Amino acid sequence: MKKFCTGVFAVLVLAACQPAPAAKSEDAAAIALAAGKEPAPATDAWLGDWTGVEGTMLKIDVGAGPGVYAITETTLDGPVSFAGTADGDVIRFERAGAPETIRAGDGAATGLKYLDGKTDCLVIKDGEGFCRD
Repeated sequence: MKKFCTGVFAVLVLAACQPAPAAKSEDAAAIALAAGKEPAPATDAWLGDWTGVEGTMLKIDVGAGPGVYAITETTLDGPVSFAGTADGDVIRFERAGAPETIRAGDGAATGLKYLDGKTDCLVIKDGEGFCRD
């Protein structure tokens, strides 16, 4: 009986040493809401560099707060910077006094032959898109 109790005790000790199960993303969102924090916007997945055609690029960086982005678009004329804001599944910004949006799409949605066939892209408007390889 003593060996049995020792064996059960050893199993319980080893089980207690296992790491806790990883939290699911739904659990993380619920924890963030319960803590008074809003979950990160889906557009945070777009942070980083995106390649366009003929040397153009789009860079999206973290901005001044949650859901705010520092956007740099490099065109043939050079880099231009904008502040953008998450709005559901788009980022809204203003360029040359006109409202613009950045949305997810694929190469065909960009309207650019060079990007056709790509699957992970951002589109500002027809003929203006950027993809990740």
